[in-house]
Amino acid sequence: MKNFYIGFILLFFSCDKSEQMVLVQDTGEAQGTFYNIQYLSENGKSYKIQIDSLLKRVDSSVSIYKSYSIISKLNNGEKVQTDDIFNSVYSEAVNVYLTTEGYFDCTVSPLVSYWGFYTNWGQKNIDVDSLRIQEILKSVGTNKTYRLDSSVFLEPDVQIDFNAIAQGYSVDLIADLFEDIDIHNYLIEVGGEIKASGVNEDNKVWKVGIDKPLEQIDIYDRFQFILELDNKSLATSGNYRKFYEKDGVKFSHTINPMTGYPVQNRLLSVTVMTNKCSLADAYATAFMAMGVEKTKKLVNLIDVQLDVYLIYTDKDGSWKTYISPGMQEKIIN
Repeated sequence: MKNFYIGFILLFFSCDKSEQMVLVQDTGEAQGTFYNIQYLSENGKSYKIQIDSLLKRVDSSVSIYKSYSIISKLNNGEKVQTDDIFNSVYSEAVNVYLTTEGYFDCTVSPLVSYWGFYTNWGQKNIDVDSLRIQEILKSVGTNKTYRLDSSVFLEPDVQIDFNAIAQGYSVDLIADLFEDIDIHNYLIEVGGEIKASGVNEDNKVWKVGIDKPLEQIDIYDRFQFILELDNKSLATSGNYRKFYEKDGVKFSHTINPMTGYPVQNRLLSVTVMTNKCSLADAYATAFMAMGVEKTKKLVNLIDVQLDVYLIYTDKDGSWKTYISPGMQEKIIN
């Protein structure tokens, strides 16, 4: 679950008499969600056509919702050559899988399907069958996939799903596009994954608000914290809105790849800040599955420089927080 707030006022400022850097706002649909992008460009030139074209390339490569995509064809058992986008996402997914010791796993797709989180958000009548779950687990594990020549090989019954990393990767690609065309002041958001660079139209660092982990948004007291996002990426994951309830039990949308069941731990929300949005996206998902203590331990050991804001409950149900030093420095309230 990604929750965010981006505030802005449309202003102009002059670089010289002949040109203006103007705030452009592009929005659209991609990967089953929406994107919202703000950037300062000369005389307000929009690059929406280039952005949409780039996002379509991503869909054609790694979207499980497109039957013609590379990932869909691989999942259907077809032998296809993978492209640069697929290879990059796959490599990052494998690295995070290894670093988190399997808590981030791009092969949990059959479990997500079993629990009903693809088609009808878990509202189907599920009679939990522990033997069936154990059977599905035999086909789960990124270690059951590997690069082979110019493609990726999947062991029998293995299905891959990059939803927990692809949106962050899309943000990174758009940022690369901007940098290539000399746009250095931007705020990119795709499905809640965010990357910021430079300053906004007020010549100030971009500010982003993160929702409190509540089932319903409180418009009068919405944000857990607001921070300045200075040339960093941000992703938030939580189970407080994306779940369904059956027989008095809440089932979250995050699946623990070790057990095959929706996660049940004290974590309510994880916000990850790091340089690459794809990594922020992936680690936010992994940390929700890992829980509080394992997350805190890994953050202190990992080679990747990242910071976290954890919201969790104690034994009495009271909210607690853990904020890493780098994240604390960015918080303004």
